[in-house]
Amino acid sequence: MELTWEEWKAMKRQLRRRLGVPGWTLLVYYGMMNVSVFLWILLEAFVRAWDQLLYNDFTALERALHQAMESAWGYFPPAILGFVILLLWKKPKFWKEQIWARGKPMELGRFFEILCVFLGMQFLSQIALALAELILNECGMSILEGAQALSPSTDNLSMFLYAGILAPVTEEILFRGLIQKSLMPYGRNFAIFVSAFPFGVFHGNLVQSPFAFLVGLVLGYVAAEYSIGWAMLLHMINNLLLADAMNRLTFDLPAETAGMIIWCVLLLFAVVGTVVLIRRRKHIQEWIHQQPIHRTYLGCFFFSGGTVVFLLVMGAMMVITLFAMITPL
Repeated sequence: MELTWEEWKAMKRQLRRRLGVPGWTLLVYYGMMNVSVFLWILLEAFVRAWDQLLYNDFTALERALHQAMESAWGYFPPAILGFVILLLWKKPKFWKEQIWARGKPMELGRFFEILCVFLGMQFLSQIALALAELILNECGMSILEGAQALSPSTDNLSMFLYAGILAPVTEEILFRGLIQKSLMPYGRNFAIFVSAFPFGVFHGNLVQSPFAFLVGLVLGYVAAEYSIGWAMLLHMINNLLLADAMNRLTFDLPAETAGMIIWCVLLLFAVVGTVVLIRRRKHIQEWIHQQPIHRTYLGCFFFSGGTVVFLLVMGAMMVITLFAMITPL
């Protein structure tokens, strides 16, 4: 049955509204997170500097603000509140039958292969960062110091708990759970893409976003093929290994030696991951072709109000962050 032009336009409007929900949802969560972090930093700074403020020592407040900015406790309230809201919104049935649905059993060898592909993508990210540094050095600028400042440091308990455990759990529930599972009726591959693309953009800077998009595709595949629990585990391993374990193991070494070790580890994962992709290329091609992404759905997603506003806000944040990262040599 063929649709009339008016029926076709009405159907696309309805699709745009439906596919704009992820963008609006992420904007609300992003706003909650930033307000919470801002208020927590102010509260913690005033608590730290209260005694000195009684004696009009306002420099103590500045020092306390810098200390409070290294804390991650402000991320906990929106994560917990968001979890409660999603639970009330989607109801226990959706969580049990969709978000926590189990697919094929994960084999140890298969998990190791996916882990190598996953961590090997970090090597691509570091290559891109190194190339950007070379180009900027020719112009008398640098981006490395600013990029390192944006990377989460797990030296304190709050950041360790957030970056290593809470963020992987909440982000997987939000992106691979709520967004991806809700969009499965439009096609598995489309749902994976629509969860991975905003996942990359949500990181808010041009250094992390491309890498986050690629790993988001892998996490989406794992959640769809196996379960969201395995996606959470991969996410945790990535954050704990590369943001915590590697730094701790190389802490006492000279900077150049530590950097070389990290590069070698990432290169090893990249080589093994590349071999895995080559060996599995036919399976990957068949898996992609089973449910190709419908162009109409893709167009409605990118031209929906939620996606457009989300991209404008996060694009502005990327530009601001990029200028903040670039420093003169």
